Amino acid sequence: MASTSSNNSIIKISSSSSSSISSSPRRNYYDVFVSFRGKDTRLNFTDHLFALKKGESIAPELLRAIEDSQIFVVVFSKNYASSVWCLRELECILQSFQLSGKRVLPVFYDVDPSEVRYQKGCYAEALAKHEERFQQNFEIVQRWREALTQVANLSGWDVRYKPQHAEIEKIVEEIVNMLGYKFSNLPKNLVGMHSPLHELEKHLLLDSLDDVRVVGICGMGGVGKTTLATILYNKISHQFPVFCLIDDLSKIYRDDGLIGAQKLILHQTLVEEQLQTCNIYNASNLIQSRLHCVKALIILDNVDQVEQLEKLAVNREWLGAGSRIIIISRDEHILKEYGVDVVYKVPLLNRTDSLQLFSRKAFKLDHIMSSYDKLASEILRYANGLPLAIKVLGSFLYDRNIFEWKSALARLRESPNKDIMDVLRLSFDGLEEMEKEIFLHIACFFKGGEEKYVKNVLNCCGFHADIGLRVLIDKSVISISTENNIEIHRLLQELGRKIVQEKSIKESRKWSRMWLHKQFYNVMSENMEKKVGAIVFVRDKKERKIFIMAETLSKMIHLRLLILKGVTLTGNLNGLSDELRYVEWNRYPFKYLPSSFLPNQLVELILRYSSVKQLWKDKKYLPNLRTLDLSHSKSLRKMPNFGEVPNLERVSFEGCVKLVQMGPSIGVLRKLVYLNLKDCKKLIIIPKNIFGLSSLECLNLSGCSKVFKNPRQLRKHDSSESSSHFQSTTSSILKWTRIHFHSLYPYAHKDIASRFLHSLLSLSCLNDLDISFCGISQLPNAIGRLRWLERLNLGGNNFVTVPSLRKLSRLAYLNLQHCKLLKSLPQLPFATAIEHDLHINNLDKNKSWKSKGLVIFNCPKLGERECWNSMIFSWMIQLIRANPQSSSDVIQIVTPGSEIPSWFNNQSNSRSLSIALSPVMHDDTDNNFIGIACCAVFSVSPTTTTYAKTPAIGINFSNRNTRRRWYGIISVSLERYLIEVKSDHMCLIYFPLESFFNILKFIDETLENLDNFRMKFSIMNPKGLHTKVQSCGYHWVNKQNHALLPKFLSSEVQVSGN
Repeated sequence: MASTSSNNSIIKISSSSSSSISSSPRRNYYDVFVSFRGKDTRLNFTDHLFALKKGESIAPELLRAIEDSQIFVVVFSKNYASSVWCLRELECILQSFQLSGKRVLPVFYDVDPSEVRYQKGCYAEALAKHEERFQQNFEIVQRWREALTQVANLSGWDVRYKPQHAEIEKIVEEIVNMLGYKFSNLPKNLVGMHSPLHELEKHLLLDSLDDVRVVGICGMGGVGKTTLATILYNKISHQFPVFCLIDDLSKIYRDDGLIGAQKLILHQTLVEEQLQTCNIYNASNLIQSRLHCVKALIILDNVDQVEQLEKLAVNREWLGAGSRIIIISRDEHILKEYGVDVVYKVPLLNRTDSLQLFSRKAFKLDHIMSSYDKLASEILRYANGLPLAIKVLGSFLYDRNIFEWKSALARLRESPNKDIMDVLRLSFDGLEEMEKEIFLHIACFFKGGEEKYVKNVLNCCGFHADIGLRVLIDKSVISISTENNIEIHRLLQELGRKIVQEKSIKESRKWSRMWLHKQFYNVMSENMEKKVGAIVFVRDKKERKIFIMAETLSKMIHLRLLILKGVTLTGNLNGLSDELRYVEWNRYPFKYLPSSFLPNQLVELILRYSSVKQLWKDKKYLPNLRTLDLSHSKSLRKMPNFGEVPNLERVSFEGCVKLVQMGPSIGVLRKLVYLNLKDCKKLIIIPKNIFGLSSLECLNLSGCSKVFKNPRQLRKHDSSESSSHFQSTTSSILKWTRIHFHSLYPYAHKDIASRFLHSLLSLSCLNDLDISFCGISQLPNAIGRLRWLERLNLGGNNFVTVPSLRKLSRLAYLNLQHCKLLKSLPQLPFATAIEHDLHINNLDKNKSWKSKGLVIFNCPKLGERECWNSMIFSWMIQLIRANPQSSSDVIQIVTPGSEIPSWFNNQSNSRSLSIALSPVMHDDTDNNFIGIACCAVFSVSPTTTTYAKTPAIGINFSNRNTRRRWYGIISVSLERYLIEVKSDHMCLIYFPLESFFNILKFIDETLENLDNFRMKFSIMNPKGLHTKVQSCGYHWVNKQNHALLPKFLSSEVQVSGN
């Protein structure tokens, strides 16, 4: 504040921000001009009003000061009108108000507003004296009268008879709010900031003045974290008496150390140019004393170590109520370790904002010039919503013609822009060596890969991926989608591939990874086979055949990872790297693995659809092998000697149609968890010692009907088939199994299936059993005692009844489809018996899923529908209740039926239906909605037409405003040869709320463009089978103390009326 006379002052509200978001120099040098009569108010009211920072004296330039101010405060007092100076100020203020629309705030200090408005009392006396004084210039007094009238008519404050301190606070607050930055004042080049700013302000809880809140901002490099924080700072800093913004804390630490960072905070909060502190102890004490109990805003940008925060001496415990600390880092783990209240992840720009920002940079317009549409779309696809890339590329392409654009785009595909890569490279350089290798593997091979699969491959390669992936996620280098796929920005992927391809003296990564088959020939020409550590060639269906030379592959002696899919090999494979840890080779073309191949470090060997007749001719000891998958190797005749691979955990021979018997060496696999023998149709003998596999959790014998017909099935094998080093182990297992079996069942069983199923009781860990299509005509009561079972598939068998399953307290999935002689359903577990710690897998890549539920399809002799309908729906509700906190367990029910249940009050006589999302999107109640139930009725009937592909029924969700679509396959087998009579069925799928929200986010990550959301049931590959979806419906499910299905049962879960 500076006094130009005894009658006026100017308030200059200054900011200590180190940067400005203004796109042009600020014209208004002063924020507030205060006009007052000094002798009336100086010693009380205006002295308190001017608690804001004072500016320099401007007495010689009063009129210019008025012109340069944004807001005018006129304090009317009894002697105000007696001052010619005040009246001249008032006239100038009114002119500025009329010309520019600036705000004028009248304050009536000790005078009635009507006296000012109508010039009565002391104002009438003062103006009468002025008329005598200015008789020669009577018009000037008239202008003063008009000014008094007009200003007094404006909305203001009458502070008479009121506590001055409280009124002054109101006036100051009003002024500060007027001066606050608005969205309309944001620079034009800042696009897409409205929504992030709004979200960030919500996290800050600025209206809450009772606590100190710490908010973290993270995101990948170039996404706009600093820009967002700077805009927010300029927008809200006026609400805090003390505020500071540290632009680059990590750089300050590197250049000036801790004392440099502390001095900068003190400079901005104390606003002192020269600070006389030279040690950390004094600086820390000064910060504490300065910020103690003060409402402060502190923003710390680019924090890359939590120690930087801990040593800075800026703690929430020292700050006053209402203070806010904002910390910006690429590493989310730093923010969480420090203890922020919430982390806000800055999103990439959406398509609309990307287009607008690019247009402003490339054309200086708000739209793309029509002739550049296609090229602009390619550029935006390349930038993929990253503001840094959009700005850099747009600016580079400004004022260039189409041919130059095409040339630039072609160059980008070969060599990424250096300015962009330099910013992104900082993220890579900040990683530890192990995380760098994981990042490079993902960038080269695994973008879009399913998280579980990628993590498994990386762990096999020795990369400790469980913690490594978490670090990369925290550092905003990768992310995991709602579909559990690994996502990496296209430009980060290019960075990783560029690092691998670049030549470097310090790093030997050149040719370490190969993902393009043309690189194979480059390696050959440069004789660099020994450099190659990983190859992943996956041929796209649109690509031509990929040919590689077997001899060159044999020379890659340091290869650790090999994945080949859709690749054709030429020549002879003389050997493979003994350092291989993970091999996945679809359609391996040779009968044996190379005899010189000694992969002692091999963890997984996956040779699906191979031509292997026998894995190897001679003996191999592979102590580290955990997974062996030879699925659909139709030439395989002999299993390996399992004594050579004693640590196997997963084995699959699915579809190995020439496999006749399994040797007794299987009994040594005490760590075996998963055994898949599905569709081994010639398999006759399974050794009895399989029932001694104490760790076995999943056993699939679907389609192995000969196993259950062979009277020699449970005979004791000749131990000479096994190797000497495991003979004793096998013998003891056989002895134990035989004694155990006869002690439990001392009587002889005529039915082989019964004896086999009785023996399964010894598998105490078994939770997933599939014996579908095994020709079983009778099930023993013992199946009801497999108490660990969670999934049971009995479909396609010939039994008439199923024993009670009431004691299977963990059972969550039962499949009885195509049981054409079945006349009644088994008893299912009671609600109180169902255990709560089930481990059924959920969504699988958005195409199919393992779910809880019950499948009863194509069982034409099943009767008493009303009775079992009640039981089925009751069991479904029990499954929902069994895991009330679960967020992932999809429940699927398929039963005979021609009508959708009446409690589905959203129905359509077609295969699709719009879903109103408003009930759940705007649900403000506490855990009210818990999920959505979707239902359809479909019919199937036989036909004589043949068609190669098997039909399937699917459900999909889509939205007209987005291109993405989620779909899932309903677990019903529609093999044409199995359908003999026409039938109607109903399928019901329950999605827990979080699973359904994951679907919504898959379709539209922002959840902002879901106005036209639809559900659709469809038949895929319908040729050769008469299949039709007749009707569909949906219903929101919420949790209340009423009946879910009043006709059937009483439960805590209620189907809502929304």
